[in-house]
Amino acid sequence: MYGLAAADHLAHPRNLGKLSDADGVGHVDCPETDTQVTIYVRLGHTDDGVPLLRAARFRAFGCGGCIIAASIATDMATGQPFEQVRALTARAILAALDGGLPAEQRYCADLVVEALRLALESAAPAAT
Repeated sequence: MYGLAAADHLAHPRNLGKLSDADGVGHVDCPETDTQVTIYVRLGHTDDGVPLLRAARFRAFGCGGCIIAASIATDMATGQPFEQVRALTARAILAALDGGLPAEQRYCADLVVEALRLALESAAPAAT
């Protein structure tokens, strides 16, 4: 059902759990699919003063696809400049999974991107 990368992220999710000292939190609740994703972010700065995502964690309720998409997205985003994280797309998440999500679960990547965007927006004052 899942590709190798997706199966690995489902069996061993990265960044799972709540980030107690988060600078921002984004939550998406999709009633049509009974799926919820929450992403917590902590921001920092490089030595040059460029805002970056120092840490990201997630909690997900729904199908395995949401756990997989949130795991890979938080993994991809952690340590990256704020603006690069902002540009992360569902397409990029799915590409990183190498087609490893079934078609009926690909919407999860969209939910994760939305939760990440909301987390970054709520953390924006900390980025400056």
